Parts: sequence; C-alpha cells; structure tokens
Amino acid sequence: MNKLTSILAVAECASSGSVVLDKAMQLAREFGADVELLVTEPALVRQFARRCVEQAFVQVTLCPAPHNARQPLHKFLLRRIEERQPDILVKAPAGAHPLRAAVLEAGDRELVSQCPIPLLLVRRKAWSRPLRVAAAVDIADTESAVVARGVLQSAGFLALGFHGNLDILYTEREVQDETLRMERAVRLAQLVREYHVGCERLQMFDGSPETRLPPLLAARQYDVVVLGAVTHRQVMPMRETLTSKLFEATEGDVLLAKSARHRQAAAVAPSVRQQILHQAEEFV
Repeated sequence: MNKLTSILAVAECASSGSVVLDKAMQLAREFGADVELLVTEPALVRQFARRCVEQAFVQVTLCPAPHNARQPLHKFLLRRIEERQPDILVKAPAGAHPLRAAVLEAGDRELVSQCPIPLLLVRRKAWSRPLRVAAAVDIADTESAVVARGVLQSAGFLALGFHGNLDILYTEREVQDETLRMERAVRLAQLVREYHVGCERLQMFDGSPETRLPPLLAARQYDVVVLGAVTHRQVMPMRETLTSKLFEATEGDVLLAKSARHRQAAAVAPSVRQQILHQAEEFV
C-alpha cells in the first residue's frame, strides 16, 4: 500500500458496521480519502447516514450491498473491488460475534487469498493516539522476503500517515548457523531501511515465530498488526498458518497485506476467470 485515496468498507450489522464506519472515517480523515460504505441490510442505511452527519463526515457514499446464499459476500466484494479499484477494504471479521472473532471464517479466508488490495479486519478496540502498529515479518526464504516487502510497505505507510509508532517484529528460527543468522539480520536491516520505517523500531527475537510472537502480540495490545496475506506454506490449512495464529492472538485490528507480485496475481485471476467463462458461453 503506497497510496490511500479510496476506501471500500462493508457494514454487515449495526454493531460491527458502526465500528467499521468509524475506523474507515479515521483513515479517510488522516489520508484525505473517500469512503464507499456497502450496507448489507438496506434498513440500516439511514442509521449509518445519521452517524455520518453526527460525525460531520461528508467524504462517504452509502450503498446497499445486495447478496444472498447464491452470491456470497466475499464474491460480491471481489467483484466490487475489480470494478471500483479502491486502495483498501475495511470490514469486521465474519461470524456471529464479528468484533470478537478469533478465527477467520470461510468467506474471509477467500478474501485473504484472493483480495488484490490490503484487507483491514477491525474489532471493537479503539485506536490510540499516536497509533501503535506492529509488522510481523519473515525472511527465512525468498517467498517470505517477498511478502515481507509488502508488509513493511503497508505498515510504514499506515504509521507515517497517522504519525504513529511502528514495531517491526522478527524471530530467528536458526540457532546453530551463526553465519546464516547474520546474513538474515543484515538483509532485514536493509529491507527496513529501504522502506524508511526506522531501524530503531526493529526488534529481533530467537525462536519459532509460531510460539514466540502470539504471546507478545497479546501482551502489547497493538492497535493494528500488519501481517502477510500470503504464506509460503500454501499446502497448510489456513487455520494452521502463522498468519492465522497471529490473527487469533491479537485483540486489535489486523491489516493483511500482499507484495506487489501477489497483488498483481490476485488482480489478474478474476479477469482470467471471466474470459474463460465468456469463451465457454460462446460454445453453448
């Protein structure tokens, strides 16, 4: 994420929708962005309109978002993103208790894997001033380093826009090879400098990130934790990935970011599918 001029937000119910709208408004005010709020229950449009008036927020367009069991919300959102090209998607986690949801449901997992733009999943916790942001990165292999670039770019951009504090969290799995440890440390420091997020905020730990980072995130209570939306362990179920474990560990919001390469791949995929369907229809 290197610009924020257009925000797509979705309100699925009164309580979580109010939190989504409030945080979308905060983003919009800090970055001078416009907000399109999709309301899945048309009866709530008036309620959210009143909230915008009360908050003197005029940079918002409220739209009903019709969808049903035959058209899951995540598919509707992916199509909307392709049409409108917003810079970020803001929503509450799906589920019966979205503001306390600790596990990503199927629709959100599809968004994580297919969404070509950063996805901000918000909860009830109010943001501090200054904003407290953490970016969890991994550079153990080439794929991880590619994702780390997207994470650092989005985290640095968000923290800079809010004049907030950013911690870059890295845990080193290697305990035996000191040369490899030093190579990774140098590579990470160079990456941090590349995105101008400040080496003084780089915090390095030893151990497995799956065991080291969750209690750290739970204790520090960051406002926003930025994670990679693509894992190098794609063969694993989503609930077993590091991203999922860290999502469960924090009570704050989670910004899921992708590298430029993964954003392009996700953006191309829907167009390719539509082309295939169009070609198939010609032979029917």
